[in-house]
Amino acid sequence: MDSLSTTLDAVCLASQMILESGGETHRAEETVERMCQGLGIPRVDVLALPTGLMLTLAMSDDNSISRIVRVHNRSTDLGRIDQCNDISRKVAAGKLSAAEALTALKEIKHTKPEHRLLLIGASALSAGSFTVMLGGSWLDFIVSFFCGMAVQGVLPPLAKKQVPPLISSLIAGALTALMALIGVWVFEDVSVEPIISGAIMPLLPGLAVTNAMRDTIRGDLVSGGARVIEAILSVMMLAAGIGLMLTMAGGGVLG
Repeated sequence: MDSLSTTLDAVCLASQMILESGGETHRAEETVERMCQGLGIPRVDVLALPTGLMLTLAMSDDNSISRIVRVHNRSTDLGRIDQCNDISRKVAAGKLSAAEALTALKEIKHTKPEHRLLLIGASALSAGSFTVMLGGSWLDFIVSFFCGMAVQGVLPPLAKKQVPPLISSLIAGALTALMALIGVWVFEDVSVEPIISGAIMPLLPGLAVTNAMRDTIRGDLVSGGARVIEAILSVMMLAAGIGLMLTMAGGGVLG
C-alpha cells in the first residue's frame, strides 16, 4: 500500500496542474476526492482556489497529513487537463497506484508544450479570420495575421521570464496597435478598427469568464469572483495598451 505522503504528492500534483492549465476549481477538488476514494483514503478535506490549494488527507484521527500548494503560473492547456483527468479516473478505478500515478503526472508536467511555431501559426490565422468576420478586407486579414503572429511570438518569452499576466496583456495590446498602425503606414487600403478588433479576439479571457460563471453557479463564490476580476483587469490592460499606442501615434489614424 502506498504511503500517505506519496498519495498526497500525487493528488497535489494532479490538482495543481489542473489549476495551472485553466481548469475550474471544482474540477481540481473532484480530482483529489476521486483519486483518494480509489486509493482508500477515508477522509479528504480540500479547498481549491485559482491561486492555491489546501488539502488534508486522514486515515484516522491521529494519522493525517496536510499541505498548501501555491499556484503562480496559469495558462490554458486543455490537453493537459484531459491527461490529468484520465489518470485520476484510472486511479479511481484501481488501475493505478499512487506511486504509478505520481510518475505519470511528473511525465506530463515535464512534457514540452505544443511546438511554438504551431501556436504562432494558429494565433495568426485566428486573428486574421476574426478580422474578416468583423468586416475587414483580405488586405486587413494579412495585416491582422502578422499582428497575431507578433503577439504570440512575444507572449511565451514574457511568461518564461515570469512577467505578470496583466503586464503581458498591456504589452500585447500595445504591440497589436503598433502592428496595425504599421500596416496602415505600409498599405493605404487597410482599416485600423477591424485589424485591432480581430487581432485581440484570441487574447480575450473567454475561458476565464466561462470558468468564473461555472464556479459561481456551483457556489464557489470566492473562486468565481476572483476569476471575474482577473478577466476584467486583463481586458482593461489590453485596452489600455491599445489606447496608449494609438495616443502616442497621434490618434488621427482612426479618423
